[in-house]
Amino acid sequence: MTLLLAMCGWIVGGTEGLHQALTGGAPRPNGPAVAHETILRSFGARLLRPAEFPGLFSILADVCHRARLARLPDIYCVPAPGDMNAYALGGPEGAAIILTEGLLRRMTRNEIAGILAHEVAHIHNNDIWTMSWAAALHRAIEWTSLTGLVLLQAQRSGMAVNQPLAALLHAAPSIAQLLRLALSRTRELDADATALELTGDSQGLIAALDKLERHHAGFPAPGAASRDDGATRLLRSHPATSERVRTLLDLAY
Repeated sequence: MTLLLAMCGWIVGGTEGLHQALTGGAPRPNGPAVAHETILRSFGARLLRPAEFPGLFSILADVCHRARLARLPDIYCVPAPGDMNAYALGGPEGAAIILTEGLLRRMTRNEIAGILAHEVAHIHNNDIWTMSWAAALHRAIEWTSLTGLVLLQAQRSGMAVNQPLAALLHAAPSIAQLLRLALSRTRELDADATALELTGDSQGLIAALDKLERHHAGFPAPGAASRDDGATRLLRSHPATSERVRTLLDLAY
């Protein structure tokens, strides 16, 4: 994505355009990874206390100890009994995990441990920050390619337009989106692998993934031997559940 942004910047303004595109496309290194209060208000979540859910926080403390996190993430619950989902926000220095009420009610202890380990893995691996970089690069590529196309259009009168460069500028946002989705899929598989290291229990996470697939898709997850269609896979932000299960089984055995 960085190389693609650099190429778009060079098309727009040569060496100076390349430099401006790269410096303008990077997120602020000292900026907050996530605006907790704003996002949590939008989720309508409430902060859970260890006294309310000692078992849940015992699992979290064990997983975070294995992950060597200096600070336990806060846990928030979204009052959605009909939904099953989990999200991680922030990085190792300050994070939160959001769980839906439906997930807490319908998952077993081992399944919740797998889910928490997966979300802690995202925090440990700083995936939220990584994906914020990817989002910033994607926006910069969209803006730079649009600027380049406008400049090429303005130059069209009186001179031939460089068709390969114009084609690259047209395709750049779509290429960037495919790269961003590929990065997201990779980070999800890495989080599964880290979760397996943290719990040593592949079956708990696999069972949780199967329940989530049943909930969201309305049918059981395909077998681990099934293969995802290549074209469809490119458009996913998460790997297919069958791919995740197959990878976990390969790592476990």
